[in-house]
Formats: sequence, C-alpha cells, structure tokens
Amino acid sequence: MGDECGPGGIQTRAVWCAHAEGWTTLPTNCRQPERPDNQQSCFRVCDWHKELYDWQVGTWNQCRPVLSRSHERPLECLRGEEGIQTRDIACVQKSNGAPAEDAICEYFEPKPRQEQACLIPCRQDCIVSEFSAWSECSRSCGHGLQHRSRHVVAPPQFGGSACPNLTEFQGCRSSPCSGEESLHSLSVGPWSACSVPHSRQIRQARKRGKNKDKDKGREKAVRDPEARELIKKKRNRNRQNRQENKYWDIQIGYQTRQVTCTHRNGKTAALR
Repeated sequence: MGDECGPGGIQTRAVWCAHAEGWTTLPTNCRQPERPDNQQSCFRVCDWHKELYDWQVGTWNQCRPVLSRSHERPLECLRGEEGIQTRDIACVQKSNGAPAEDAICEYFEPKPRQEQACLIPCRQDCIVSEFSAWSECSRSCGHGLQHRSRHVVAPPQFGGSACPNLTEFQGCRSSPCSGEESLHSLSVGPWSACSVPHSRQIRQARKRGKNKDKDKGREKAVRDPEARELIKKKRNRNRQNRQENKYWDIQIGYQTRQVTCTHRNGKTAALR
C-alpha cells in the first residue's frame, strides 16, 4: 500500500492451489477460471478521515416472527411471540451522504448492530358491547324500520380482527294505516224548501233559445244523483200529462242541500 491517504491504493494477497489433504500442488491442477483475484484497489484510512466519514444508522424495521425448527407456533398466544427486527447500517460521507466502504468507518468505530430480538404482542381482536334494545318503529302505522346499536369497548390491535357492524336494522309493522278514503268523510246538510225560480214559459223559451247551457249548469248544480233522477222522472211524467190533458200546468221545482268533504283533522277538502 502506498503512503498517501485516501483511494488509489492496492491490496495484494497470496493465492495458491492446494490439495484436498492440505498440501500445496501445482497451480495447473486447479481450475483457472475459478482462481480468485490476488489484488484489489483499496482506500487507505488516515486519522483525519474520522471527521469526514461516519456510520448512518436507520430505524428498526417491524418485528417479524422467528420460528424455531423444533418448535411449532402455539395455537393460543399467551405472552407474545419471539421475533427479530433489522435496520440498515451504511458508511457514508458526512458532507453529502455518499456511500463509502464499511472498512473506512470500521477503522474508527465497530459497525453497529444490525439485528436485535423483539417480542410480537398477541393479536387483540375488536371487542364490542352488547346490542341496545330495539328502537321504536319509525312509523306509527304500516311498515317501518327500527334499529339497535352497540359501541367499541376495545379497538383491534397487532393485526386483530376488525370491529363488526355497530348498528343493525330490521323491518317493523305497527297498526294498519287508514286508507285514503277513510281519512275523509262527507258532511250532508238538510234539504232546502222546494222552489221554482222560473215559470214554465220562460223555461221552455230558454230550452228553445241559445241559453241551453245555463239550464245544464242549473242541473249540474243539483249534485245529488237521486235528486236529478227524480226531477227527470217528474219532467217526463209532466210531458205525458200535458199531452193527455192540455189544462194541466205542473211546474217542477227542486230542493238543494250542502254536501262537503271533510278531512279527519276538520279541514274542508275537495269533493274528489
């Protein structure tokens, strides 16, 4: 090795061919392609290199299980499982972090430990409480939903199973709902007195005239189907009587009554 510090040096070593029993033999008796090198480049370390190089130590990796060949993993974990964890160690230049040969740093300080024993805790599955009582049905009548819930007592750790669903739902049915028709009812008032607003001549003139629609509207005003049918029968009978006896002059009147649709809450609704 030269006298100068740093890279550029050369290391040499003796390489010879030996018999299986240990005595030296001719080099031609060994396979030449397998002959190791007898020299290599090297870095000559000087004391002032201590300020330039140092070990770079990484963090410990996750603890991994180490199973002995003579022992199988127990079915139930009681105190944890033995494991091993490693970390990266490298010799680098302090100025820029460039990697260097381990021999440089080992010249000043032994290489730090790369492995260590560790303990893997036992798996802890998620623990939940019991379900609460079912809630009331979401609807007061017909089909609805009700739910119940529970909470997490202890979360999963060290690879334990995840927590199950904390809320459950199920269908429920209360008393049958009233139909739409039973929510409303008809309020019918008393019949009014029989009235004849128009004479027979005026009524006949309007039937022949252009105002037939008004009479139809008046007929529509009598909303009760029984009353309309009764008036129709009386009119037909009146026509027959007039044909038999020209001195008869029967006038047809009508009665009305108020019919309203009332909701169960007391409000008036449309008749439909």
